[in-house]
Amino acid sequence: MSWNKHEAVSYARSHALTHTGHYCARAIAAAIRAGGLKIEGANAKDFWRSLEKAGFTKVYGTPIEGDIAVIDALPGPNQYGHVCIYDGAGTWYSDFKQRTLYPGPTYRQLQPAITLYRHY
Repeated sequence: MSWNKHEAVSYARSHALTHTGHYCARAIAAAIRAGGLKIEGANAKDFWRSLEKAGFTKVYGTPIEGDIAVIDALPGPNQYGHVCIYDGAGTWYSDFKQRTLYPGPTYRQLQPAITLYRHY
């Protein structure tokens, strides 16, 4: 199947809530499927494995439309990380429309590592 990043972003945008439902990986997997790729589900912190199996590659630099960010888990128990997709126009989507790449105040304060993935 070929990758249609526009469809993936459109799906993420149209299904985004106003606040998190704590199902970011599930939402991004659905967006990727809407973009034409098969992908396995996983917790956000482990989503990179699913991305690589689906043909995504780790990239560096400025994100473009359709890029997926995998954000490391916060310290402490029961932390699962975060995953989101970039719309190419300044907004990141997961299961909700984010204000910034980091999905909430604790993420913005601690700024855990982010890895970008792109499908060519």
